[in-house]
Amino acid sequence: MAVGRANIVLRGLMRHADLSAEELATAINAAMERRSESKGLGNATGRHVRRWLSGETAQPQLPYLVGMMDVFNVEGSGLGFTLSDRRSREVARYHPASTLLVETTGAEEDHVLRRHFMLAGAGQLLSIAFAPLPASGRIGASDVERIRESIGRLHAVDDLYGGEQLGDVAEQFVNQIEAAMGRCLYGPRVERALYQVIGELHASAGWFSFDSGDQARAGRNFDSALRAALLAGDRMLQARVWAYMARQSWELGRATETVTIARAALDITRNSRDHRLSALLHGRLALGYSAAGQGAQCGTALARAETALDRIGDAPAAAWLAFVGPGEVMGAAAMAHRGLGQADRAAHQEEQGMLLLDPKFRRNRFAKAVHLSQCYLGANRLEEAVSTASEALDLYPTVNCPRWATHLGAFRNNLAGRDLPEAAGFVERYDLTVTAS
Repeated sequence: MAVGRANIVLRGLMRHADLSAEELATAINAAMERRSESKGLGNATGRHVRRWLSGETAQPQLPYLVGMMDVFNVEGSGLGFTLSDRRSREVARYHPASTLLVETTGAEEDHVLRRHFMLAGAGQLLSIAFAPLPASGRIGASDVERIRESIGRLHAVDDLYGGEQLGDVAEQFVNQIEAAMGRCLYGPRVERALYQVIGELHASAGWFSFDSGDQARAGRNFDSALRAALLAGDRMLQARVWAYMARQSWELGRATETVTIARAALDITRNSRDHRLSALLHGRLALGYSAAGQGAQCGTALARAETALDRIGDAPAAAWLAFVGPGEVMGAAAMAHRGLGQADRAAHQEEQGMLLLDPKFRRNRFAKAVHLSQCYLGANRLEEAVSTASEALDLYPTVNCPRWATHLGAFRNNLAGRDLPEAAGFVERYDLTVTAS
């Protein structure tokens, strides 16, 4: 290439790596330091890169050439420069030392970086493999998309089997991502996306921990998720975390806090809220009003949840929101009315909720069966209560959901003192099932 001719090969390499002139200069300096094991050695700047691209500098100095070889994982002849015989001989003594900015999609990297976690469920071990991250070099947008796909797989497991042990999995994935961020390069857009997925993972870990009955761990993860959401500037993620926190507050008997958190989530997403999220948040608000004994406000919140539900279109839902549908909204109404002391009305609504629930949400079916049995018991409909609790017991061996398993245990204890043939039979079967599991 003659002096003055633009280096289209180098420009193409940079475009493929989604790399600016300044970012390439930073990567070259890092590569030079790796070669020499001496900090501060590299002094390439964005101005150097622009001169190479324009052809103003047709033959970079040898250290810069070797640095570019490492960055793009190509031989010196593949960088688009026309080198003198002497410089060609000098470059030929070197070979790329790493793949700093090339996405790692090969089988070898996949084997090294993929992690497997074993979960008990359905009488067998489930293996969950995460998307691999680069051992070094650049994290790209496609890496982040693979992370999101892995998060989706976590929630698919939760939908079927419950969240026990999934908190460990999500937290370990966060550690893997943060380690990759410490050793790799990435641009501002990818940095924001990385904080988003870290926040999503912490939010998921918090929910899984909450569902497993570990409230302290859930709270720590929710706090970390909010911090990541702020760093990412993602209000929808903040609202998601608050939706989880509102549910936790209601479970812990903090009515006012439940209302405050749900309102904050509604306010921050007022002009950009997903209709599923609206339905979920108004349902959370209804729970808080119910716990505070405010029936009128509870009814208004439930009506708004139903209105939002009617507006849900055919667009696919985010993995964590996929459960929000007619069955979920009816379940929230049942919980709210049970809290208001309206057990018969709550039972009717949860009956409808179970009929409307998508079969793929087996964990939610277990939870609804337990809750419906509680509603029946509160309405003194004992035969129906025992029958529905038996349905929950059928699911017990294949659903790892300690929070609702605890409610089922409390239901068993409530029945144990009652002089009913159905009660005695259920207690005996419950004890055998739990022991076997």
